[in-house]
Amino acid sequence: MSMVCTGCGAPLQMDREGEKGYITGDAFMREYPQCQRCYRIKHYGEVTPVSVTEQDYRAAVMHALERPSVVLYAVDLFDFNGSVVRGLQGLLNQHRVILAANKFDLFPERTNADRVRGWLWREARRHDIDPAEVFVVSAKTGNGVDALFERLRREARDKPIIVVGMANVGKSSILNRILHLSDPNEGQLYTTSQFPGTTLGPLAFKMGKTGLTVIDTPGLLGEHRLQDRVCIDSLKQILPTKRIRPRGYQLQAGQTLFLGGLARLDFVSGAPQSFVIYAGNQLVVHRTKLEKADELYERHRGQLLTPPCSNCDASLQKLFSKKMGFKEGRPVDIVIPGLGWIRLSGATVDLRLHTPHRIDPAVRPALI
Repeated sequence: MSMVCTGCGAPLQMDREGEKGYITGDAFMREYPQCQRCYRIKHYGEVTPVSVTEQDYRAAVMHALERPSVVLYAVDLFDFNGSVVRGLQGLLNQHRVILAANKFDLFPERTNADRVRGWLWREARRHDIDPAEVFVVSAKTGNGVDALFERLRREARDKPIIVVGMANVGKSSILNRILHLSDPNEGQLYTTSQFPGTTLGPLAFKMGKTGLTVIDTPGLLGEHRLQDRVCIDSLKQILPTKRIRPRGYQLQAGQTLFLGGLARLDFVSGAPQSFVIYAGNQLVVHRTKLEKADELYERHRGQLLTPPCSNCDASLQKLFSKKMGFKEGRPVDIVIPGLGWIRLSGATVDLRLHTPHRIDPAVRPALI
């Protein structure tokens, strides 16, 4: 009989309704008991926010990696920079690491998966991740999961598979796909939702007829990602759920782009050139003159320029600027973790990027 929720891994308890792991007596006696929170997520789409501290997360991962393992390192392809777990690399040195980049279904149809995979190899090594193999997958459509499953089965004949990654990268969705491949009669086991922090504790499971042991660790929330700091309603405005439609803007010096009220890009100097926004289709992008940008932000934050809203983290209500200059060269992306990225054409340009405190923008070779 399981003493933890088979949906999210939280220890089960019957005393404190509304807290993590709460379950009724009838539900506890089921073959695969799931807590009240998981039940409501699955059947009603209701989410009770519960966070896993960084200390608890690292303790869970370190305990899972005490013996030689195959590590399934899941990242969000749409938010690769934001979904790299900081400080985890040292724990992975003694293990075989399989990198799975999820959510390829969000990318434009013409995106070349082989080129994306090559880009991932280079970026992984730039972040001190040394994978044995890299896979581009979609847990939503199943694309690429078959090949990932076969590689895991070959690698983990006598070792457990430890699944690690930030919250909301799709770990549980990938595992449900893999479990179905292992045993087509097995239904969805892991609780999934579009909101971060669904898995709350380590969750072990035997993979059907293969006999392989899978241990899913809780996803880590981070202050460096915007998706972890907005409220649930605002999260729906920034998380892409459908294939992204890139939005191109031909700008000249003295113009500004607002990405909702969470980011602002000022074109300070340079020849007229294109800027392409890769973000959720529902996020409003507003163009204005640089000389009017400060006034527009003060007057329309939370209205025209939303998110954030009044229910979001108060620290998101103020933006801090950072100068960024680029000489002529190859196209690059300016990444805003948890929101998306802006693709620059490679022309010489001077910019100012405004983001909330603790959001650390990154510059990388263009993904697309």
